[in-house]
Amino acid sequence: MTRAAQAERTRAAILTTARRLFATHGYDATSLHTIADEMDVTKANVYYYFRTKTAILEALLDNSVTYFDPLLTETAQLKGKRARAEHLVAGFVDQVVANRALSPLGQTHPSVRRNERINAEPARLATTAMRLLYGDEPTDDQRAAWFLASDVGPVVAGLPHLTHDELREVLRRLCLRVLRV
Repeated sequence: MTRAAQAERTRAAILTTARRLFATHGYDATSLHTIADEMDVTKANVYYYFRTKTAILEALLDNSVTYFDPLLTETAQLKGKRARAEHLVAGFVDQVVANRALSPLGQTHPSVRRNERINAEPARLATTAMRLLYGDEPTDDQRAAWFLASDVGPVVAGLPHLTHDELREVLRRLCLRVLRV
């Protein structure tokens, strides 16, 4: 294995471990030291790849943000608000379920809210999504519906007993009902 491949493998292992620990113990209760201990490596090893716990969170959330640009492009090609809403909600819900462990770290979580870098892209994506669903000037009610439907962390945290498929269906129905498109 090349050195670059080993480095990427270690970086991915750090992200996988951090995701699991954030889900189990919470973001605030998980330290770089805890991640290193869980992996049975030194803290310096984790620090080499990620200088801060926030950098780990940013990397984990970047994957989700990267997913939404193509989803929004696909959604824009569809005719009719209902078709756009169904496509957008299906893609959003798939991403939430795939990243179920991060869902409790929603937009209102203090660790997310205080990080400008993490907040910039979701704000841009939200503006684009609302335009696709509601036009250029969404009403306050429509904006509120979007923000409510797009921050499902408490729902995911409250339904840990559901399988991925069951959770996907509950979230799909919920989001479409809240968005009322």
